[in-house]
Amino acid sequence: MSEKVEFVSAAWIGHARQILEELTAEHGEAGKRVTVSEAFTNAPTHLAGGDVAAWHFVIDGKTAQVAAGEMSDADIVIRADYEASLPGARLVYTPEILAELAERPVDESAGEIQGDMSQLPPYLSELHNRLAVITA
Repeated sequence: MSEKVEFVSAAWIGHARQILEELTAEHGEAGKRVTVSEAFTNAPTHLAGGDVAAWHFVIDGKTAQVAAGEMSDADIVIRADYEASLPGARLVYTPEILAELAERPVDESAGEIQGDMSQLPPYLSELHNRLAVITA
């Protein structure tokens, strides 16, 4: 098992880049493009030099780009509290958990999501799960 890395740290984003590039090369579809930006408020200051830790990615067909920081014009923008997001970031999505989450009403207090989440490719759950097991 890989060593644990701090959520949204440079090392974590590096793992996200490697995993997403691999998944996109294998499962991506020509002509399908989506951009996602995630920002976490009240984050430890050493993560971003302020109180917001952020990362974003661009999937374009069979390629992916991942970087630190927010992307202002992303298709999907997620903004949430850092500490409140940690349990979810560490949770591996089994089919049972996904079914349970689908039945729950959306918790608006957990954060803000702008954009159409149905645009996300299904293989992103694998990205999440592979990051979840290494997230400190």
